[in-house]
Amino acid sequence: MRWLLVVMVVTACSNHECALPTIPASARGPAFLWRAHRGGDIVWLYGTIHDAGMEAVPKIARDALEHSVQLMTELGDVEPDPDLFRKHARIASGLGIDQLLQPGDWYDLVDALRGSHTKEQDLRRSRPWYAMSLLTTYLVPEPGPSMDVLFVQRAHELAMPVRALESWDEQLSALDKAVGVADLQEAIRARNSMRCELARMRASYEAGDTATMQVLLVIPRTAETMLTARNKKWLPQIERMFATGGAFVAVGLGHLLGENGLPAMLARDGYTVERAKL
Repeated sequence: MRWLLVVMVVTACSNHECALPTIPASARGPAFLWRAHRGGDIVWLYGTIHDAGMEAVPKIARDALEHSVQLMTELGDVEPDPDLFRKHARIASGLGIDQLLQPGDWYDLVDALRGSHTKEQDLRRSRPWYAMSLLTTYLVPEPGPSMDVLFVQRAHELAMPVRALESWDEQLSALDKAVGVADLQEAIRARNSMRCELARMRASYEAGDTATMQVLLVIPRTAETMLTARNKKWLPQIERMFATGGAFVAVGLGHLLGENGLPAMLARDGYTVERAKL
């Protein structure tokens, strides 16, 4: 999901310098952690970002995981089937992205990926979301395992069951539906600002800046497909956890923000939901 995160935050930077906000520890907002209960077991909801590791997770959230009996994440610990992944990543018939993009954008994409292992003939048949993933991964390499992966690794160390909220097929289908040629074009044109904008987002996340993160992650054009619809599907699974010992639920932060976020949905269903303080 990192590639969608990038297109949400890239904006035209006036230069290549990252003017990151300086926020003292005393001014930090609360953790992106919610505690939900209704007279029984506790379900913790933690909002992750896919471009950071456990060093960005506050101690209160790590402790909540350690004292939980099960972990739920978007995809659990299941690896994608290669054939299924190719099905969602490749345009099987019809126009390729070299014909769907404006010529200048196509040439810029090819040039930006020069030196990578991507062959031009394969790139032509890539779906927009996958071409975007190739672009962002090559231009802004991930520093290490993502926060989501590390939560799963820690659960395995604790011999804790790990459950998936959705399948790879469901997630890739939503991603393919939400990300189009216009999004890929935006990412190509903003490629020189990607590193800067991701750094700004990381700073806002670590500062607990809810308002900024909601603007960056809850995009009206994609929110219904990428956030709201998936939250509605996940909600019954999460509610069942209240009767099975509770759980620590770690999902992309966008799924927890706003009136259609999981905390708000649980509150409307009669649960007591409280934002955890650092």
